[in-house]
Amino acid sequence: MLTLEEAFPTRVAGVIRSDDPEAAFRACLAAVDGGVATLEVPLTVPSCFDVIRGLIASTLSSVPVGVGTVFDPNVVPRAKKAGAAFVVTPTLVPEVAEACAREDIMCILGALTPTEIHGASLAGADMVKIFPVQSMGGPDYIKLLKGPMPDVPFWVSGGVEIDQIRHYLALGVCAVGLTSALFPPDALRRGDMATITELARRASTATTATASWVRA
Repeated sequence: MLTLEEAFPTRVAGVIRSDDPEAAFRACLAAVDGGVATLEVPLTVPSCFDVIRGLIASTLSSVPVGVGTVFDPNVVPRAKKAGAAFVVTPTLVPEVAEACAREDIMCILGALTPTEIHGASLAGADMVKIFPVQSMGGPDYIKLLKGPMPDVPFWVSGGVEIDQIRHYLALGVCAVGLTSALFPPDALRRGDMATITELARRASTATTATASWVRA
């Protein structure tokens, strides 16, 4: 199993959402061209495991790719077989954490409230995904959470903008997930991969302007 530092070397992950697997594949490669070093392909992307296998083959396994939107623990062995580096849930699903432990694959459990975050830690999550973070106040909410929970590794996702990356990383967040900010739906529809690459460059610049990987 990868360490957090290995799975999120730049502490930014691109989260693709599309109903077109070919567009999702091309968009992810465009993001990698711009410097994004971690990808999440949710189960909501048709043929998501084929997309994951294709991305791993295309990047020669240099870019960790995870599977997201996992509710069913039975998905975990399939994720491992496809070569996924991690599994992400949008909510607190302890059964998925148990399956990840059996398969020796990184588990990122979703949570929102302090009680859910504590529950995710108790369930054995390697990282806790605060989702949807923007609905709770964004960086201000994370700052409040970090007071009583300074040692919990956070991934923030849900409405995060590129210009917020530095703020989150400065607060000690371990990973920032970018969805529509990196993969705008209109760009995906037009097949405008150049825009996605440019957005990825902006995101990468924001990470390099911040301190290197530091476990919070």
